[in-house]
Amino acid sequence: RQAAWRKLPPLESLEGTGAMDAPTQALAQCLTQSVHPDKAVRKAAEAQLDQFKQQPSCATTVLQMLTADSLPLDVRQSGAVFFKNIARQNWDVEEHTTMTVPDVTKQQVRDGLLSLFLVVPQKIQLQLSEAIALIAAHDFPQRWEALLPALVAQTTAALGAPPKDYKKGLALLKIAHSIFKRYRHEFKSDKLFGEIKYVITQLQESLLKLFIEALADLRAATTQPEHAKDVLQVLHMLVSIHFDLCAQDLPEYFEDHLREWMEGFVELLKFRHAGLAADEDDTEPDVVSVLQAEVVDDLALFMSKYEEEFQPFLNECLGHVWTLVIGTSLAQHHDLLVTTAIRFLTTVSTSVHHALFAQAEVLQNVCEKIIAPNMQLLQADLETFEDNPMEYVRRDIEGSDSDTRRRVSCDLVRGLCKNYEAEVTRLFSSYIGSLLQTFAAGGPDGFKAKDVAIYLVIALTIKGGNARLGATQTNQLVELLPFFNGHVLAELHPERNPVLVADAIKFVTVFRAQLDRSVYEGLMPRLLSLLAHKNQVVHTYAASAIERILTVREALPA
Repeated sequence: RQAAWRKLPPLESLEGTGAMDAPTQALAQCLTQSVHPDKAVRKAAEAQLDQFKQQPSCATTVLQMLTADSLPLDVRQSGAVFFKNIARQNWDVEEHTTMTVPDVTKQQVRDGLLSLFLVVPQKIQLQLSEAIALIAAHDFPQRWEALLPALVAQTTAALGAPPKDYKKGLALLKIAHSIFKRYRHEFKSDKLFGEIKYVITQLQESLLKLFIEALADLRAATTQPEHAKDVLQVLHMLVSIHFDLCAQDLPEYFEDHLREWMEGFVELLKFRHAGLAADEDDTEPDVVSVLQAEVVDDLALFMSKYEEEFQPFLNECLGHVWTLVIGTSLAQHHDLLVTTAIRFLTTVSTSVHHALFAQAEVLQNVCEKIIAPNMQLLQADLETFEDNPMEYVRRDIEGSDSDTRRRVSCDLVRGLCKNYEAEVTRLFSSYIGSLLQTFAAGGPDGFKAKDVAIYLVIALTIKGGNARLGATQTNQLVELLPFFNGHVLAELHPERNPVLVADAIKFVTVFRAQLDRSVYEGLMPRLLSLLAHKNQVVHTYAASAIERILTVREALPA
C-alpha cells in the first residue's frame, strides 16, 4: 500500500496498523461523534467537519484515515461517505462561497485513489466507487488520463490469467461501470462522442476477451456454486459496460463482433443453476436473474436502436426470453426479470417485426401465459394497499409503478393492440368474462378476479391520453359504457371491497372524458360519499377523481 501512495504526500504511511497523525486522529474522532445519539454532540461534530472541509489537505487526510485498520469499520465507512460528499460538493465548484479542493490536492487524489480502492474493505469500496465516478464526471479523461489505462491493466491482470482474482476484477469493473453508465442518458454532443470513442479504443478488445473467457469459466464452474456466483457477477458488469458503450451509438468494433456478443447473451439466457436459485419466499432476485435481466435490457436496446444489425439474432433471442418469462413464478424475487422481459416483448410487438406475434396461437399464448398471470394482484400489492396506503397511491397516481408486473403487462396489451387490436380484444373479452363469472361465484379471493378484469378493460381500451383529460383515444371494439354500468358503478359503494372501490374510482378517473353527462348525476354523489371512507387509498382516490372530473368541461369529439 505504501508504494502505491508514494506520490501522495501528506499520506506518509499507509501501514494500516500504524500511528495516525494528529489531523487524522481529530477527523476520526469527529466522524465517531457525528453519529452520537446525543444531538448536541452530533451537531458539534458536524460543525467541526464543515470547518475541516475548508482545509486544503482535507481530502488526503480523509483517505489516510481509510487505511487505518485500528479504527472501527463503521468510522472508516463514515469517512468514505465524507470523502464522497467532498467529491460531490467541493471538487468542481463554480460558486466562490464554497471551498474548492485545490488542484495540487486533486492531483494527489487522482494519482492514488485507484490503488487505495483495491486495498480497503468492500463496504468502503462501495463509497469510493461512487466518489471515483463523481470525480471522473469532471476530470475524465482530460485531467485523469491515467485512470482508464490503469483500470484496463488491473482488470486484465486480475481476470486475464490464472490464478484469477474475480473479486478484485469485479470491483474494478464496478468502477468502470460507475463512470460509463452516464452515457446511457446524457444528451448527444461532440464532447460526449469524443470521450466514448477514447474509451472504446482502449477497452473494446479487452472487454470482448474478458467476456468470452468469463463464459468459459462459467461452463467450468457448474459444480462450484460460489465460484460460479463470482463469475456471474463479473459477467453482469461486462454486460452492463457493453450496454453503456452502445447506448449512444453502435461502435464499429462492437458491430463487427456482434455475433460473439449475441451468442454469449443466448448462452446466458439459457443458463440455469439450482444451487444459486432464490427460495420462493426471497424478495431479492438471485445472481442469475440479475444477470439475465441485464442481458434482456441489452437486447431491448439493440431492438429499439439497432434493429437492422440485430435482426439476424432476433428470433433466437426472442424465443429464449419467451422461455425465461414463462418459466418464472409470481414470487417477488422474479419481478426484475419478468418486468424486463415483458418490456422487451413490448418493444418487439411495436417494431417492424411485430409479425412475429401475428399467429393466433402465439397471440393466445402471450395473452394466457404471460399477460394474464402477471396482471394478478399479488400479496405484496395487498400488503402495500393495507399497510402503506400512501405508497400505493404514489406508485399509481404518480406513475412510479413503471417497473411492476401489472404496469408492464398493460403496456404489452397496448403494444399488441397497435397491430392486432381485434384479435387481442377478442381473446381478452372471453377471459374477462370468465373472471367476472369467478367473482360472481363468490369466495374469499373472488375480488382478485374482478380486479384483474377491470385493469384488463382499462389496458385494452385506452389508446392515448394525458394527465388533464385522462383517456383521449379508445378502442372502439370495447363496450366501455355497458361495462361501466354493469360492473364498475356497483363497486362505488362504501360497503364494497376497498380494492374494488379503488379500482372503480381509477376506471372513472381514466375514462372521465368518455362518460356521458347523465352518468355524473349519479356518480358524483357516490364519489363525495367515498371521501369519508376509512381506507386511505379509497378516500385519496376519490378526492383525486373529483378534482380531475371537475376539469372536464366538455366531452371529447367523437
